[in-house]
Amino acid sequence: MINIDFYIKNLRWLYVVFILTFCSAFGQTFFISLYSGEIRAAFELTHGQWGLIYSCATLSSAILILFVGGYADRISAKRISTLVIFGLIVFVFLMANNTSTWGLVFIILGLRFFGQGMLGHISMVFCGKWFFKNKGKAVAVANSGYTLAEAIMPTIFVALIGLLSWQVSWYVSIIMSILILASVRFLTKTERNKGTKPQKENRQVGMLKKSWKRSEMLRSWVFWAAVPGLMTSPLITTTLFFHQVHLVEIKSWDLSTYVLFIPAYSAATLFSLYLIGYLVDKLSTKIILPVFLFPLISGLLFLSIATSYLDLLLIFILLGLSAGAYIVVYGTFFPEFFGSLYLGSVRTVGVTIMVFSSAIGPVLSGYFIDLGYLIDHQFKFFAAFSAFSSLLFLTINIRVKLPENA
Repeated sequence: MINIDFYIKNLRWLYVVFILTFCSAFGQTFFISLYSGEIRAAFELTHGQWGLIYSCATLSSAILILFVGGYADRISAKRISTLVIFGLIVFVFLMANNTSTWGLVFIILGLRFFGQGMLGHISMVFCGKWFFKNKGKAVAVANSGYTLAEAIMPTIFVALIGLLSWQVSWYVSIIMSILILASVRFLTKTERNKGTKPQKENRQVGMLKKSWKRSEMLRSWVFWAAVPGLMTSPLITTTLFFHQVHLVEIKSWDLSTYVLFIPAYSAATLFSLYLIGYLVDKLSTKIILPVFLFPLISGLLFLSIATSYLDLLLIFILLGLSAGAYIVVYGTFFPEFFGSLYLGSVRTVGVTIMVFSSAIGPVLSGYFIDLGYLIDHQFKFFAAFSAFSSLLFLTINIRVKLPENA
């Protein structure tokens, strides 16, 4: 049964985590890749060179997050949200005015760090610290912002790129980000639990009935067994969307038609978000682990042989179902297995894994594309990697015992 009271009573806070992930779109691959053709033409870059720049910048942002992500445990929601969104606005402005290849590296670093990295990170930390019994639902709502952006941004900005110059269209992103910043500052002017003792709702212990510090987590076999599975979605979906122009070309599809199917991916993601979010709260993340990658495996195998738009529709639905499940699992895995007390610090490792995965995918794939290995041939390898990750998750499911309230 749907708990409507939860959404009504927490509407203010759910909006905050929702809009933060929505705003992260301006640093996400699905958005930046819309400009791939224009960027490569403007700076005279090959697929491999553009992939290398993107990956180096993304890797650098992953390292930065390790050092600064823990501030989410110590800085107020209003202050850290303001700093991160303002940082994103600065780099969006620089992208709109950049003429240098070296400047491009710096700008992509900023977009990836503040957008993909920190905005998503603080949203998930807020979910983990503000909610306990309903963390699955909160994570689903939070990531609906990203899903909505993924559904509407490509169509809107492909049209804007056609109407305006590609750099001028970035000013629309600046206006949107400023409006979001104003709304977040207004709604977080009072801390959610200011002046009260920590609520049970906001406390969660992990394995061995304790909250794990980052150093302790890094010594646990459970974390390392989960790493391949935590890499799958960012590694694969980032590669897919980053090289979507190349994919469209080799499949003889039209880009303007291709982007019309992205809302199907987003709709499937949204459905999966709320379904898996409900199941996580009802059952546990642990139970979901061994099976949530199955739609991804199927979608990748279909994509490797797809030829028609009907195939594309089915593929986007399968990939969306798995993406939604991954988002919930990624958001709830760390508090469930390692507790919430040090969540900001602990999650920086998870964010680094996510960002690192999204960094290595495009550059490796771009390198093989330059060698003549088309991207649709690479999807079979990604499917095998996902199957291996599912086996590791099954091992965790069988061997790990969690507290009843985890």
